[in-house]
Amino acid sequence: MEIIQGTAKSPPKWLFAAVGLLGLAGVSLAVGSVGYGNHHTPAGHQGYLRTNPFVTAAEFVGVQTGPTSTGMVWRQQVVNIDMRARTFSEEMKILTAERLELHFTAHARIQLRADSVKSLVEDYGGENWYEANVQQQFRSIVRSKVQSLEAFDVKSQMGSIAQDTLEELQSRYADTPVEFLSVNIGNIQYPQVVVQSVVRKFVTNEDNERKDIELEIAQRQIDIGIAEAQGVADAQRVIRTSLDPMFLQYEALKAVEELAESPNTTFVIMPTSESGNAPLILDLKE
Repeated sequence: MEIIQGTAKSPPKWLFAAVGLLGLAGVSLAVGSVGYGNHHTPAGHQGYLRTNPFVTAAEFVGVQTGPTSTGMVWRQQVVNIDMRARTFSEEMKILTAERLELHFTAHARIQLRADSVKSLVEDYGGENWYEANVQQQFRSIVRSKVQSLEAFDVKSQMGSIAQDTLEELQSRYADTPVEFLSVNIGNIQYPQVVVQSVVRKFVTNEDNERKDIELEIAQRQIDIGIAEAQGVADAQRVIRTSLDPMFLQYEALKAVEELAESPNTTFVIMPTSESGNAPLILDLKE
């Protein structure tokens, strides 16, 4: 068998150039697509737009109000801030004036002022504006209002505590993006030692009231006895001082006449004195 040897032909140079250009274009397209984005801001929010450069510092671009989006933009970011009014609740544990730990919840209703999103992001912590700039101040003011009161006074003064707290917060945040709408104090829980003290006090009050009633009844009975005794004494005094001896003698004679009509009975009547007193009457039985 005859073997024929030869040399293979090399691909043309223009083919290498075409492949290189296509590869470079693909890499450029891939790199370029990474930097583009469509940034969305939902309803009730405002979006803070800023550049996202490779090397230099980010710069503010503008604000968009949701619901909306930027469209495809090159190397930008958006920070969305919820501008709707919301209620923030804080669980509080505070020592009162008598060193009793009181548990309750403080509620603050807050909204952000319009067109304040730039300041919120740059000066107040952005999405964490409440935790960064409001939470501790809110708790501190509530604590200062409560810790000077006794435990039972807190419940009776919840309205004034909330109003004083609201006014102080409104004054402190008057020139900021944060606007306080209302403050409420609720869900107060007293420590067990206080509850037991209240129960003991209630039982003691009931016992005292019962004893007071019993004492009042006894005093009335004494007063009635005194009045009855006084009435008897007065009657006896009237009899001793005002009855005429002749009237008494007349009543005695009437009694004798009634005795004389009694059948089968013998009476002995003897005068006792010459002063006209009633005679002595003896019943002579068989």
